[in-house]
Amino acid sequence: MKKHYQKYCTHFAYAIISIFTFLFSTRTVGQQNNSLSISESTISYLKSKDLKWNEILHDTIIETKRPVLFLGNDVLDDTEIIGSYSKIPTQYLYARRDDRKGNYIEGELVDKSKEFNNYGLSEIEYSIYKNDMTGKLYGIREENLKTLLNYVHAQEMIKIVEKLGYKVYQTNEAYYENYYYIKSKTCEVKLDTWTYNELKKNPSYISSLDNYQIKLKSLVQQTVPHSKNLDKYLSLYRIQKSKMSTANLNAWKNATTQAQKLNDQISKLGEQYAGNYSFIPFDQMTGLRRQFIDNLGASKGVLGM
Repeated sequence: MKKHYQKYCTHFAYAIISIFTFLFSTRTVGQQNNSLSISESTISYLKSKDLKWNEILHDTIIETKRPVLFLGNDVLDDTEIIGSYSKIPTQYLYARRDDRKGNYIEGELVDKSKEFNNYGLSEIEYSIYKNDMTGKLYGIREENLKTLLNYVHAQEMIKIVEKLGYKVYQTNEAYYENYYYIKSKTCEVKLDTWTYNELKKNPSYISSLDNYQIKLKSLVQQTVPHSKNLDKYLSLYRIQKSKMSTANLNAWKNATTQAQKLNDQISKLGEQYAGNYSFIPFDQMTGLRRQFIDNLGASKGVLGM
C-alpha cells in the first residue's frame, strides 16, 4: 500500500483541498444542525465499542492533480478528539481496489454521489466530520456512527430529563446494548431516537405526552356506557331478529351514531402520536377499547351503517 501511494500520490499533511467545497459544506451542515460533540465519556464509549474515529488525510495525484481523501491509521490522542464537530453532507464509499478508468484508487474515500462503476468500491460507507476548532477532518463508518449518535443522544436526553426531575434507569434489551427509560405520570418512555427528536422539537414533549394520555383515557372511559347500550341492543337483536320494533331499531341507530362520533374523536386524537413506539402507557385500557370497537362494529354491520 505504501509503494502504491508513493507511485500515485504526494502527501500534504492537513492540506486544504477544494476550500470552497468544504466551506459550503460547513454552512449547509449548520443549517441542517448536523453537529456532534465528543467528550471524555464519548471517547470511553468509542473505545468500549471499538468504534474507529479516523483522521482524514489529504493527498493529490501528481498526473491529474486530483485531490483524494484517505483514512489515517495513526492512534489519536484523546485530547485531539475531544471537541465539537460539523458533519460534511457528502457520504463516501471505501475503494477496495483501483478503478480501471482511473476515477479512484485503492484505499480512497470516494464521493458516493458520483456515478462511478462499482468495480472497486465496497459497500462500506463513511461519514466525515470537521472539527469546529481545528478544521481537521475525521471519518467514521456509517453503522458505527449510528451507534455513536444513539449514545450521544441518550446522554443528552438523560441530562434533559434529569433536570426535569425524572429518574433514568436501564434495561438490557439486547446482549450488546442497554437502553435508557424514564417513567412519566402516565407512561414508560424510552430514550431513543424518536424521543430525542420530539424533545428537540418540543422541550415539553413529556408533559404533552402525559396530557395526551390523560385526555385519551378520559375518552376511552366514556366508551363504557356506549358499549353497554350497544350490547343491550345486540342482545335484543339476537332474540328478536326481524321482530325488533321500529322504536328499538331507531334508538339503536341513534346509539350507534353517537358511539361512532366518540370513536372518531378517539381515532383523531390517536393520530397525534401514530407510529410512535417509544412509549408504553401504564394503563392501555385494551379491554375497554376492544369491547367498544366490537360492539360498534357489530351494530353497524347489522344496521347497515
